[in-house]
Amino acid sequence: MLSSLETPTLKDFFKFLGLFLLYALLSYPLRKVFPGLKGTEYESILVDLILLTALYPAARKAGFDFKRLRAYWNGLKAEARPALKYFLLMTALLFAADKVYTLLLAPWDLPWTNALLFWNDQSHNPATLDARLEALLAHPALLPAYLFGLCAVAPVSEEFLLRRWLYVATRRYLPLAAALLANAALFGALHGLDFVATGLAGLFFCWVYERTGRLETPVLVHCFTNLLAVAMLFSEKLFGFSF
Repeated sequence: MLSSLETPTLKDFFKFLGLFLLYALLSYPLRKVFPGLKGTEYESILVDLILLTALYPAARKAGFDFKRLRAYWNGLKAEARPALKYFLLMTALLFAADKVYTLLLAPWDLPWTNALLFWNDQSHNPATLDARLEALLAHPALLPAYLFGLCAVAPVSEEFLLRRWLYVATRRYLPLAAALLANAALFGALHGLDFVATGLAGLFFCWVYERTGRLETPVLVHCFTNLLAVAMLFSEKLFGFSF
């Protein structure tokens, strides 16, 4: 069971949304001054930093303190090995689930089953990110910003928002299974056509958080997952090898 920690309220949630929109509007002149930012990874990192800034008041209310950064870092290092084990377990389960999902739906050949199979295919189809990969390969200087956003900012912000905040809040009112499924569905929906695999991953992140009671663990599992996704995308693009 999760430890009893203060959770931001619904008022805090709307405050977060308002701050995010405000900071996004304030950043608009920056895009005008530096039009080269548009469509690059630097624009993505700007959005990520806006998200972190908007989340800060809620994170502070939940107990975050900049003076404890070293302690947080030590907590991440302490959870690295358990998180790696969870990540390997999740990878194996997702691989098996993908095969079972395909085997169950493929024989039907109906419009809705074909749509579900198509959406699932987007979860591991490097062609869907060809434009971004081409930009990164053409300008390798963008790669650090891409990796930082995908493997550092995204795991921290998404795990705090979706697991530490929304999941903990829904656990107060819903049974465990319902809270897990609701959070997984939301996480998947936020990723568009990629919602099948990301939804299952979100379900696993919630389970890890529920099991450990430590946010560091799902943050690291999320980070390892994104690193694997990057490796898969670039191996396909550079070497024609998929795994």
